[in-house]
Amino acid sequence: MNLNLVGILIVVGTFFSITYYEKQKTGIISILSNWIPGILLSFILPAIVTNSFGLSLEQISLHDWSKKYLYPLVIICIMSSMSLTQIKIIGLKPLILFLSGSLIISTIPVVLMGLVLFFDFSYFNILIDEELWKGFIPVVGSWIGGSSSMLVLQEYISLNEELFLSVLFFDTLLQNIVMIFLFQSVKKTNQINRFFNIDDEVDFKDAPKGKVTPVKAMMKSLGIILGVLILFRLFNFSFLTNVIWLSIIGLVIGNALKFWDHKTNLIIGSIGIILIMSILGLKLKIENFDLPLVFIFFIVAWMVLNMILLTLIGLFLKTSFVWTPIALMANIGGISTSPALASAYDKRFMPHAIVLAILSMATGTFWGLITTFFIQALIG
Repeated sequence: MNLNLVGILIVVGTFFSITYYEKQKTGIISILSNWIPGILLSFILPAIVTNSFGLSLEQISLHDWSKKYLYPLVIICIMSSMSLTQIKIIGLKPLILFLSGSLIISTIPVVLMGLVLFFDFSYFNILIDEELWKGFIPVVGSWIGGSSSMLVLQEYISLNEELFLSVLFFDTLLQNIVMIFLFQSVKKTNQINRFFNIDDEVDFKDAPKGKVTPVKAMMKSLGIILGVLILFRLFNFSFLTNVIWLSIIGLVIGNALKFWDHKTNLIIGSIGIILIMSILGLKLKIENFDLPLVFIFFIVAWMVLNMILLTLIGLFLKTSFVWTPIALMANIGGISTSPALASAYDKRFMPHAIVLAILSMATGTFWGLITTFFIQALIG
């Protein structure tokens, strides 16, 4: 049987399984999905199938097709789904707080790697000798940009699938632990504001309203995206060139064209992410799963420093404490968890959290590229 066809069947089966998994709102599956997100399962399920049946699908053409066609589609769809005009509802100080969080996330691994090199800690040299530092890059993408940025950066840095699985597992565990802490802390907003004498009122009158997109606008949007992708395919640019220019073009057309269908493009991008993860899972060898303690130590230290520094910046700016958990969640969580966290304090903050999460998605890949550049410069 054609191995490409086998791979396609596994990927399609995984997609429908994940769709069913994520739609469950009650029962054991819904509880399980709180700790094991569908994006992680979409990576693991194909690996379970291939490892169980002894299939070798690492070299099939499906992987090249994914890089040539799916990655560009996901990039431009995700980026063109960002409506940047809504940023005005956030306010200057909360926006500064959020961007500070993104900056902190992207620079802490550079600083930690610099300390390792400067003090010559032999125990930590494994990060360089075995290129474990590459695992930091998709973490930047995951924490700031979400799944799409994580996938793009994993491909860009050429991180092997086994280390990627280890990063995914630990990142998921850590994010869930932090999420529980943030849900509890946001409920203490009023007490913390009183303790630090913070009096910061939020204006809710400009919150965005949902709207239904006409079918004609949807078809025009998809037609433009298809035209751009065909043009880029003809020029056969490098992967990094595609990432940068498709991101820029996506942001421009998604905000310059008034008829643009943001919602459908976000759905297409989300579907593409699951398909890419499933295709990556076909190459995974589960028996090679491993995550050295030194890597775990770095990730934990990274997260703790991020939370402490962002809290201090929030206090310095004298902005309501509610923005600190929201900014943290918008960076390390996503478009679903951020509004859920905001609603735990006040449902009127949900649109603001969504806008910050969307801004996070739009910038995650670029923060990851900056982190890569500086770490590579450090290690020569």
